[in-house]
Amino acid sequence: MQSWKILVVGSALLGVSLSGQAQVGKKEEANLKFGKVQELEMEFVSVPDSVGSSGKPAQVVEDNKATQDGKWLRIDVPFSTTNKFTPEVKFKFYLEGYECVPDTEGEKFVVLSGEALYRDVPAGKKHFAGVFLPPASVLRFAGTKSGGEQDWAKGVMNLKVEAVEAGAPVEGAFDLQSSKEKGPSGRGGKKDPDWNKSPDGQELTGILLPIYDTPFWPKDYKRYSQPKKP
Repeated sequence: MQSWKILVVGSALLGVSLSGQAQVGKKEEANLKFGKVQELEMEFVSVPDSVGSSGKPAQVVEDNKATQDGKWLRIDVPFSTTNKFTPEVKFKFYLEGYECVPDTEGEKFVVLSGEALYRDVPAGKKHFAGVFLPPASVLRFAGTKSGGEQDWAKGVMNLKVEAVEAGAPVEGAFDLQSSKEKGPSGRGGKKDPDWNKSPDGQELTGILLPIYDTPFWPKDYKRYSQPKKP
């Protein structure tokens, strides 16, 4: 009888031990996850007709495409959250660009960056984090190739987005060229995942604008979670 009791107690302790190990080994599900690359929306858009200039004429410049009436590059990256509410999440965008260098008649690689901050994000399967590149900046950083700005809309330039939730970096990033060995431009991809930190490229912060710094606010406010100004 004594040996039976010992066996039962030993089995119970073993069960508790294995259960504890299983709990330790089980990885907690992340609250925030980026969506698929195919769900990215990156396109050129015009300022809504409802946005006026208070009856005053628009500015006159040599290239009308560089005025606010020109095309803006809109970048909307999908993500999902499982918590009922996520108090605050910050996204940092990195976009590959090329600036014309007049003295050498060439171009230099630059990293265009910007942030979008949201608060009280409700649980949802498809949110968007978005930034915009203004018309003049589009022309400035599209490189020397004629129509080079279309490389952004076609998704052949590098785009990376990182997230920070409650002050802690979210594991994984949204990387447009992550499935390729190298991006079409020769940068990015599996062989160059840190292209945005390359010493070859100067990071230009604040070039990509959150929606509340653009003419698309507040018309498109329903598209995003509640934006928060830093």
